Amino acid sequence: MGKRGVGFYWKLAFTNLKGNRRVYLPYLLSSVGIIMMFYSINALGQGIDQGALYGGTTVASMMGLGVFVIGLFAVLFLFYTNSFIIKRRKKELGLYNILGMEKRHIAHILFRETLLTAVCSLALGLGLGIVFSRVLFWLLGLLLGTDLAVAFVIPVSAITSTLGLFGIIFLLTLCYNLLQVKLSKPIELLHGGETGEREPKAHWFLAVLGALLLGTGYTMAVTIQDPLSALVFFFVAVILVILGTYLLFITGITAMLKLLKKNKRFYYKTNHFTAISGMLFRMKQNAAGLASICVLFTALLVTVSTTFSLYTSMDGLLRARYPRNVLVSVCDANQEAKDMVRSAVNQKSQELGLALENVVDREGWNITTARVGNTLHTQEVSLETCAVVNIFTQSEFERFSGQQVDLAENQVLLFDPANTFPEEDTLHIDDKTYQIVPSDYVMPEASTLAQIYEMYYLVVRDETVVENILAPSGSDTFPIYSYDFDVAGGDPEDIAALREALGTVDFSGPGVEYEALLFEDSATSRQSFMELYGGLFFLGLFLGVLFLLGTALIIYYKQVSEGYDDARRFNIMQKVGMSHREVKQSIHSQILLVFFLPLVTAVLHLAFAFPMLQKILLVMGLNNFPLILCSTLGCVGVFAVAYLVIYALTARTYYNIVESAS
Repeated sequence: MGKRGVGFYWKLAFTNLKGNRRVYLPYLLSSVGIIMMFYSINALGQGIDQGALYGGTTVASMMGLGVFVIGLFAVLFLFYTNSFIIKRRKKELGLYNILGMEKRHIAHILFRETLLTAVCSLALGLGLGIVFSRVLFWLLGLLLGTDLAVAFVIPVSAITSTLGLFGIIFLLTLCYNLLQVKLSKPIELLHGGETGEREPKAHWFLAVLGALLLGTGYTMAVTIQDPLSALVFFFVAVILVILGTYLLFITGITAMLKLLKKNKRFYYKTNHFTAISGMLFRMKQNAAGLASICVLFTALLVTVSTTFSLYTSMDGLLRARYPRNVLVSVCDANQEAKDMVRSAVNQKSQELGLALENVVDREGWNITTARVGNTLHTQEVSLETCAVVNIFTQSEFERFSGQQVDLAENQVLLFDPANTFPEEDTLHIDDKTYQIVPSDYVMPEASTLAQIYEMYYLVVRDETVVENILAPSGSDTFPIYSYDFDVAGGDPEDIAALREALGTVDFSGPGVEYEALLFEDSATSRQSFMELYGGLFFLGLFLGVLFLLGTALIIYYKQVSEGYDDARRFNIMQKVGMSHREVKQSIHSQILLVFFLPLVTAVLHLAFAFPMLQKILLVMGLNNFPLILCSTLGCVGVFAVAYLVIYALTARTYYNIVESAS
């Protein structure tokens, strides 16, 4: 082939891309956008200083997960859009073949078109990615509340991995296109864009299987009560719902339409006849794409709503984790060690001019049990029955509560803050039975475990009873002394100053004995919370934008596909006697049903997933139901409006195609 022939191929490739800009421009823009996102999240993950950032390893792992999700999405989405394009262009390629071009000549053209698209996409995507990543580094630093742990970098490895992944994707799409041309006869190429016009078959087995999978996923989501079990089985439910969604969209809706078609009284009416027939053909061509829209939009809603809930509730989460500003815990401490802790706290707070309030000063034993009814088992504890019990002796309770009690060996005080315990007058611990003595004292809580597990406080007569309770577990459990308090005013600087001052105290001396001493404070941990939940929210937003981009592009290609197909149907319906208005009304109603079915189904998925998501957030410390509900409803509202805007904008393309053809 001479230089002239080579130039002809390049010229023809440019002409083809320009002539098919309606389908190639969105493909190019989506490729640029996905490349930009892939590079940005890749560079961001490598710019995090995992040593300087609390939870840095976790945040970096989340970014790594984002890289994987975006890479997988890129493969699936670009293959999907490419298959749409090659289908629309088969008639054009068939004409080339009939006019004398051999398939190897068509391969030359396709190679150049793919190369031009790949070079433009990678150049623009990487260029914009480098610029965009600078904004992302700033945004992540803003969400994390730090400018130190996230440094702007342009890693060579991010560039090479981007070039490698998308180079392979474009190469595979080229191979797919060449294979489509090679295996097709010229007449098949001419009619390739019109495939799928035969009425689809109803696969009843697959439809029923899809309903069962979806129903099983829904049932798991609404029936699992234990938060930790919800976390374990969440991904199982997700897979079941995704598989069920695809099967129902591909086969279930077709089966339902077939049933309606068999109803003669319903089917043989003008509006019903055209609507049912049109929907059958639409579902044949659009089922997989509509299911993809539904899954992407559900993922968008779940991701953004949960991460937004966590980010906006950080203050509440911090208070739940630290019921008091400063927590001091001493394991197996003698009286001298306890006195030294109290003395040091009071001395340093006075030196700093700080007042203490809401002091919790007590010593007890913490054990994990399995609760069944009004029985607590200290052995064979499971996630579903786990309950944490804090035990205090009568003398210790009288000291920190100021109340006087007189308990026998078989009597206990039971405090149940969540009111989950049945109204019984007896309590069984393993094979021992205790009589519950009523008390109107309100036990101050100082643990976040009550948000995940059931938590109880027991007061028993003496340490002998405690030993009898602990003996069946076979573990050595030491008493833990807690001295927790709030700093009046709650100023983070005051809290941090007192915590720093306590860190300078030498907690040793004559007669002082203890196993371990631990200081925790809310001011030091606030930045940690910002970094962890800010990173989650950032990743949620990032993936949300990606899913929204995918949704928008699939909707656009569906509108273009519908436009070309309906242009032919529009003319045929008018020729058989339907008015222009009737035809337009019939097609418009079908389009609305097709494109809003994924939105409705996604909201339904989210509604069933909400109970499980709430329990997963509970594991992460968030038990604010109104906030979770409002965040979820807000995300649904915002993105539903975005969906409507996307539909309205892409619908213009659809109507332009239909009107121009008619």
